[in-house]
Amino acid sequence: MSKELSLEYLVEVVPKTYKKLVNQDTVDEINSLASDPDYGVEFRESMLTYSGILGGTERWSMTQYMDAVKYYSLTVANSSQTDAYIKVFPDRLQSRLDRGEDRSNIAGEASRYNKTDIVNKIRQQALVPFHLYNQGTLQQAIDTAQHLMLHARSDKVRGDMALGLIKELRPPESQQIDLQIGLDDKALDAQNKQTEQLISIAENQRRLLEAGMSIDDIQKIHVTKTYVDAEIEGEDDD
Repeated sequence: MSKELSLEYLVEVVPKTYKKLVNQDTVDEINSLASDPDYGVEFRESMLTYSGILGGTERWSMTQYMDAVKYYSLTVANSSQTDAYIKVFPDRLQSRLDRGEDRSNIAGEASRYNKTDIVNKIRQQALVPFHLYNQGTLQQAIDTAQHLMLHARSDKVRGDMALGLIKELRPPESQQIDLQIGLDDKALDAQNKQTEQLISIAENQRRLLEAGMSIDDIQKIHVTKTYVDAEIEGEDDD
């Protein structure tokens, strides 16, 4: 079971203009809905993940946002549009029943709600890969690691940060393939070996630091750089 949300945490998560609209009643309702076995997990995560849509030009209330998140979470949990709509707005179904209508008469209303801006905004946010949400945090982590690499008093910390940055900033394999179009096999092999050499050097430096060698002594180690002339496909040799 997930830990219950606190008022302090929710206030930190929502956009600035909504902080004063969040109260303990809001938190209690979220925690209550999050305990539902059918959609509670999706609801709680969606409430926190997609709250950024409240910072746009539209001015939805917290109730409207919670209803839309609940509806979206139910559909993600395999409820139909009509079933999800009825669970979010049971009073609207009861009103129709009181007028002599039946459940089928609310399907059109559910379909219209499914197309509303607030539901579509949540759906659009859900399509954004998780790592893109955290790019700002990732950049801050990289900046911090770079600062420590250059300014930390501990040689070990500086070495660890250097190694971490090499691994983090190394281009993914797919990018390497894109960048290597036009190079012959010999150039590709040399380029790969050079990348592997840099990683190996960083790892060796870390081990030397752990063994007690100073950073000044390590920096005296000579590193041979290999320069490779890339042969472009289709270009004749001189």
